[in-house]
Amino acid sequence: MVPRLTVRELRQLGATGQLRTTFPFAALVQQPPDELRRRAALQQPKTVVLAGKPQLARHALALVLGFDAMVAWPVGGGADRIETIGRLEDNDVIVEDPSVSSHHAEFTWQSGPQVIAIRDLGSTNGTFINGAQVGDQFAILTDGEVLSLGDAAFVFVTIDSLEGLLRMGGA
Repeated sequence: MVPRLTVRELRQLGATGQLRTTFPFAALVQQPPDELRRRAALQQPKTVVLAGKPQLARHALALVLGFDAMVAWPVGGGADRIETIGRLEDNDVIVEDPSVSSHHAEFTWQSGPQVIAIRDLGSTNGTFINGAQVGDQFAILTDGEVLSLGDAAFVFVTIDSLEGLLRMGGA
């Protein structure tokens, strides 16, 4: 399981020079779900089906205005690995949101030019990059793109961008 860190914890890592050790390449940054959604996700045996997709502009605005309330997961830490993301605890990245499937998607990255890609694992509500649906073939994520799993949205950022966001917030 990949550790989830708050922005406060990220700032502490930056202050001690350990940010790049914990986040060697990139991060998924998510606004945490509200307490009601989090509790529903933990008690829900099935995925909650959504009527529509999240709006890209809403997530971009949330990143700018609500960065200090967000959490992040390091991704891309090892060469030629695959990690899963979903609601159940046996995933590498656990997302406590009822619209996220038990085993929603998987990441892969290759050594050399650091490339991270994601594919959907037949989830109920789909996987999207900037609003475009990702199927069962791997799609490459680039810095600043919005990744949506159901109604849970993340911004994929490289370590350089993450450091910049932390500096802007007065780290």
